Amino acid sequence: MSTVHDLMSAPEFADAQLTEAINIPPYQTGRLAQLGLFTDTPIATTYVKVGVKDGDFTIIPSRERGGPTNKNMSKRHAQALIEIPHFPLEDAITPSDFQNLLAYGQERLFETFGGVLNGKLIEMRGKHDQTHAHLDWGALNGLILDADGFELLDLYETFGVDGTPQSFALGTAGTDVANVTRNLKADIRRALKGAPMTGVRILAGENFFAQYVGHATVKDAYKYFSSQRNPNRDALDDGFDHGGAVIERVDEEFAVRLANGTLETRPAINPNEAIAIPLGTPYFKRYVSPPDTINDANQAPDPAAKVFVSTDERPHGKGYDVHTESNVLPVALRPQVMKRLTL
Repeated sequence: MSTVHDLMSAPEFADAQLTEAINIPPYQTGRLAQLGLFTDTPIATTYVKVGVKDGDFTIIPSRERGGPTNKNMSKRHAQALIEIPHFPLEDAITPSDFQNLLAYGQERLFETFGGVLNGKLIEMRGKHDQTHAHLDWGALNGLILDADGFELLDLYETFGVDGTPQSFALGTAGTDVANVTRNLKADIRRALKGAPMTGVRILAGENFFAQYVGHATVKDAYKYFSSQRNPNRDALDDGFDHGGAVIERVDEEFAVRLANGTLETRPAINPNEAIAIPLGTPYFKRYVSPPDTINDANQAPDPAAKVFVSTDERPHGKGYDVHTESNVLPVALRPQVMKRLTL
């Protein structure tokens, strides 16, 4: 008769196979993951070094063939060393997890070790995904915090960029919202300095979105159109194209544990603010560093793996410890392409 030890010794339950299995579902937790904003970038170190250059690219003047050439004037530059945070999460499988317990939805079938392990991996993967989504929003807000409120990275300070929000003047009746949106898009194009983008998305808090789509100039622009999505009659929360950009309302929230142990719910975006971002650019990276193990040190992880799994047998047949970890940090390498907006 096979035992749990035999099961865990099988190739299908090796750490590498469990790591592959936990990463099979695509990462789609949160709107930013669904938009595919950040590109996963595996690295072999627990830090990433980025160059911060002062100045802009300039065009090269023409010269006569065989005549004096142009000198490349190097820009002042500095390097920023960014540490990749480590997010471990542990659980255990003990006899009490399935002894005398029926499998979920079953009347006569007892729970199995494999079923318990699978359930724990699903739950732990969900917590890692939620953590990654929280980090993604931190990168967009320019300040990445962990669940305890500890500052992991201030993007604006690191890159020497002014992150002061700009007002959209939505409280002013005469504001031409479409024109302000077009100017916003032009500002983002200039900040990209020729880099490609596929469009501009304005991710708005609840109040900002309501005042944007409810503004008199926006409603008047669609008053006589029946074939388009219309702020006078339609629900536009999932996206409204106006002035050359798509604005959508963000309702994501995160439960953050305070110092006293209580949980506080915080919105991904301030209700009175919005963040405008370019889509399809090369400036949004999610760095993934190796797991904290001897065998994986100094090796870039598999591009498909963000969460790593290992198990270890407890003494005296008391069960198995299940360890998961992720080592990720999303970074906007050019924060000036993100525009923070206020009412």
